[in-house]
Amino acid sequence: MINNDLFHRFRSLSFLKDAIGLGWNDSDVAYFCTSVGTEVIGWLGVEGIHFCFIPSISSDMVFAVSPMPCGEHYIEPIARNFQEFLSLVLFCKGASPLEQICWIGERQFSELLKSEEENGWPAQDAALNTLCTEFGIEAHSNAYQYVKSLQADFDYSTIPYSKEYYDTLGIEK
Repeated sequence: MINNDLFHRFRSLSFLKDAIGLGWNDSDVAYFCTSVGTEVIGWLGVEGIHFCFIPSISSDMVFAVSPMPCGEHYIEPIARNFQEFLSLVLFCKGASPLEQICWIGERQFSELLKSEEENGWPAQDAALNTLCTEFGIEAHSNAYQYVKSLQADFDYSTIPYSKEYYDTLGIEK
């Protein structure tokens, strides 16, 4: 069970979380690459990508899980805690760009953010406004460098994968 007051407050608010890539799926869908003990906090809504806590690593750190990764890893750290994660979502106008940082350059990221800005819609604006007003969160000023630095310093061997993960990829545990 997720023991994060800010997350529970976020979940309790009624606004369209899908508009910022943090939709909720009431079923406990797990992919072969979802780590053991994962606590899902939101679904991007495409290709099974979801965001989560992995309590065995950290009760606060937020991760992205991508069943079809473009980078090296199926699971990537995104933020040191949920508040910083929401700050990054606010900066990016949604969670989707955060999941892509692991495999794109800074220039591509900037172009992606421009595209997100141009394609904004009222529900997205309302959701982002909720983050600002309900939580007093401000946009993180350098999302790309923040996430890249976190990923560079992370020990990926600490991710507790299931037997299914190793079997699917045909690798020894």
